[in-house]
Formats: sequence, structure tokens, C-alpha cells
Amino acid sequence: MPRLNRTRALGVGLALVSLAFAACSKSGSTPIPTVSPSPSPVPTISGIPVGLSSPCASSLGIAYQPDGGQGAGFTGVQVIHFEDSSRSLCASVAASATPPGVAFASAVGPLAFSSDRVTALAILAGGSGGFTLAQDVFGGSSGSLVPVGATYNLAANPPTPVPTMAASPQATATPTNAPLFTDVQSAAVLTTATTGILGFTIGTPAAGSPNAIVALTSLNNAPPQYGAAVLLQNSPNYTLKAIPNNPRSILQIGAIDSVNFVALARGPQDLLAISVSASPGTYTFNPTAIDATLGSNVLLRGNGAMAFDPADGTRALVGGTTTGGTSTLTLVTGLPSKIVRSSAIAMPGAIRSVSIVAAGTIGIIGTDGGIVVVNGIATGTLSTVAPFAPAAGSTTASAPGYRTCSGAIASLSSIYSAAISGDQKFLVALGTTPGVTCPSGYNASIVAVPFNPATGGTPSPAPTSSASPAPTSFVQNNVIAPPANTDFFNVF
Repeated sequence: MPRLNRTRALGVGLALVSLAFAACSKSGSTPIPTVSPSPSPVPTISGIPVGLSSPCASSLGIAYQPDGGQGAGFTGVQVIHFEDSSRSLCASVAASATPPGVAFASAVGPLAFSSDRVTALAILAGGSGGFTLAQDVFGGSSGSLVPVGATYNLAANPPTPVPTMAASPQATATPTNAPLFTDVQSAAVLTTATTGILGFTIGTPAAGSPNAIVALTSLNNAPPQYGAAVLLQNSPNYTLKAIPNNPRSILQIGAIDSVNFVALARGPQDLLAISVSASPGTYTFNPTAIDATLGSNVLLRGNGAMAFDPADGTRALVGGTTTGGTSTLTLVTGLPSKIVRSSAIAMPGAIRSVSIVAAGTIGIIGTDGGIVVVNGIATGTLSTVAPFAPAAGSTTASAPGYRTCSGAIASLSSIYSAAISGDQKFLVALGTTPGVTCPSGYNASIVAVPFNPATGGTPSPAPTSSASPAPTSFVQNNVIAPPANTDFFNVF
């Protein structure tokens, strides 16, 4: 079994892959932010300011929307504060206001945070147009993002030659170079007490390069560095002996306990389950199961219309099917050793995002026909919850009302992404209304409303002694709409 025992060890294994690296390549040192480029809090688009102040910049609830190449001149991340330090919704900004943005050197795609949000991994656009440049990002816990240090190029060979691994019985020859990407579509950050912080990336391999998950170290001490790779191809030492050479663009990692995890790698043609275990300084990846019916049909980016149950990593919700059933939501159980399709239910539109509340009981599904809340995750049989703001013509979807950038009243009916806030008090949706066009060119909006994670509805209004009761919704217009089949949205 090949093992990598140095922080910057470079290698590719085809067996039960053990990845050994330290949490930080400069042990004992303190990260010193070196901003590259300098944050630009007030960029402009065609002369229109896009850095107007938040009404509650010191806040608990924060949403991040990377530009995804859609910034029309702005490359970076929009930062939206929706919940204040008293756990109430912020007052909505003016309908024409645009959220502040933190500028990066190039367009920002996947953006993944550590569990404490102090550290994040951003994947920026490279010179060829794909997202290939990995950069450390600090300040996510406060909403004060700072891109730090140089980027690591996932499209280029690591700085140290990659040795050829000792041959063990295997279906294909061991590559002599580390896997390279022409486009990274998804990223994840995993943090444990025994192994520290590691970033994992997946995407389109370069010509002649194998399908793989590539790990990066030094996320909390810029710049990021190459760690190792898990090849997603046949190996006699994997539990799953035969792995089709299919593209996979989505990676998510869920927790079973403090040392055992499960990864899902998803592409248009299949869903691959991988057992992940952690020991001091080491992660071990072992592909265990595959399902050819739960592919995404089209190539997805970002979160990939699937989510692990935060309360039980052996369960996940998956949106869409290999054959194009974009409105089918499936509950899978038995992970990581099996992929059991326990329940499936139809949504009122194409599924664009999937999230699950912390208790693992309620799912929040973003579709192009509105927000659908489902329960039954814990029981194994999915069902829909009555809508809290019924969409026109639907008995299952919600479309919360809001004021558009022009000041008109509309319903947020086309949802790009939806999730619950970190304190489980508010549902936060990124979406739009068909036909809305804003002068900034940013036609999406964020709407946050009170939410009850136990019932899936809106809570009863709490008594207030104040003459000015807390807002019942928060609205931020002029948000960058994501490209098709993309969900880079983060809510905390």
C-alpha cells in the first residue's frame, strides 16, 4: 500500500489510498495574510457602484455568492449580511442597492469553507478559462473575506517531480505525473482534530490525465500546496473493484463520526461512494459503491444538487437522475458501503439545489418552480411539507414575496439555491423572477425569511415589546446570477 509521509510528498496510488500530510506545511508558524490581490470593497460595473454598505455589517448570518464568471467585469465574491447580532433579520437595503464585493485576481468558482469558516479554499479561473487556480481565503467567519498569498495551479505539474509508485496488481499503468485539471468544478474542505484542514478538488482531467480527487494542504498557512491524489479508476485493493472511467464534477464529504467520513463523487453518468477514514496525519480513501442511475445527466458545478444529512452521514439527498429526470429527488441510505435508493419523490420543477437542516429531519430543495420543503429523511420515506408561501399554481412549492430592483412587488419563483442559516432560524434563497432585469446586470436576489426547522414552515410571530418589530423578511437585489447548472452559493 503506497503511503505518503511528508507534507509535500507527491504521489499517485492505485490501491487503498492513504494520504498522509500535516495540517500546515510550516509547523508552528502563524499565518501572515499577504493579500493578492488587495480587496476592493467598492467595485463598479459600467460606472455603477456595487459596494454599498450592509445595514448590519456586524452580523451572524452571512451569505457568499462567487461571480462564477458572470460578474460583467467584477471578479470576486459578493458578501450579503442578512441576520444581525441579536439574531433578527437585518433591515432590507434599498431595492436598487448592490451588495459589497471582495475582488479576486480572476473569476471565482467553487468556494469551500472549513467548519469554523476561518479558512476557505477558492478556485479561480486560470489563463485557459477553466477554474484551475486554488487560493487560500481568510475571514469567512466575520464576512471580511481576504484572498491570501499566491495561487496553486491545478493545471500544472507540482513543483517536485512525482515518483512512479511501486507496481501492485492493477488494471492500468501508474501515471508518472500527478493528475491535472483543465477545469475544477467542485471543492470541499475537511477538518478533523487528528488531521487538521485539507482541501479536496475534482473536475475535468487534462488529456492523458486520470480521473482523480486531488488534495491540497496548507489551507491555513498560504499558499496552498499539493498533497496527494486519489485515483478514481480500477484497483484490486479497493472494495469496489471496477470503476468506470466516467467524468465526475461534484464532490461532497459528510461525517459519520469524528474519524469516519463518506465522500460522494458525482458526474453525469453515475454516483460514486467513497469511504474516508482519518488517523493522525492521514486520510484513507476507499471507493466502495456506485449507482449508475443517480448521475446528474448534465455536468454540474459547485454543490451539485445533493447534500449529506448533517445528523447522519450515511444518508443523503440527491436531485436528478442519469437519464434526465431533473425533478426527481432521491433519498439514499446505507452509505458508504452501499447506495440504497430508499425513497424518491417528484418536485414541481428542475432541482437546482439541495440542503438539509442540522437535525437531519427536513430538506430544503431549490427548484425552477420555487422552494420545496420535504420531510421523512430520518424515517426513510420522503414527503412534501405544505408551502409556507405558496407559489402560484403549485400545491407544494413556495415563492416568497419581495421587492425587485425596480421596486415592483414579485414572488421569488425561480430558485438557484436555498439553505438554512447556521443558527437554523432563517431560510435563505437565491433566485429571481422571470423577466426581471436590473441596471447592474445582476438579476438575482436573496430573500431570507423566518423558518422552523422542526416543522418546515414559518414560525409564529414572537411577542415583542418594541415599537418597531423585527423585520419578517430580508431582501438584497443586484446579486450575480450563477451560470446554468451551477450552485456556488454558501449560507452561514
